[in-house]
Amino acid sequence: MSAKERAIELYLEHIALATTDGRLFRATVMEKLMQELNISIASAATHYNTAKKLHPVEGLGRVPLAPGVKKLSTKPVTQKVDAASIPEEDCFTVVEYTNRNGSHFVGCTQSFVLQGEASEYFDERVSLWPQFNWLMIKGLGPNPGEEIKEEVEIKRHIAA
Repeated sequence: MSAKERAIELYLEHIALATTDGRLFRATVMEKLMQELNISIASAATHYNTAKKLHPVEGLGRVPLAPGVKKLSTKPVTQKVDAASIPEEDCFTVVEYTNRNGSHFVGCTQSFVLQGEASEYFDERVSLWPQFNWLMIKGLGPNPGEEIKEEVEIKRHIAA
């Protein structure tokens, strides 16, 4: 007997449960398929859906949307910000730097509009590369290769 045939049998065997509790019905059929046939949850879902198409049950599955109703998006809404419209002093920059002859020279930088995002990035960099020196400053700061001058420092990590 094939997996598809067994799925249809299990589906029909437990069909009475479908009218009372659709979620429990689906979970029961899929769990039995996974146990009996030693298949993944994705395979069990595929076989369940095949059986459901062959033997539809009223009210089983998602409620169809009424005509003209739009489905809500689950994608996060990102606000686009024109970088040129933000004053330089309102940004935050994470800087990787090295010490040369008593001066600090910039290795790489990453700038952010929000201080929270910059802080999270700083913490991530320090945890991934603690052997480097890291600095979080207010403003855009220096470019790679330049010397760090007087900056408004927010956080600093000095390599051991």
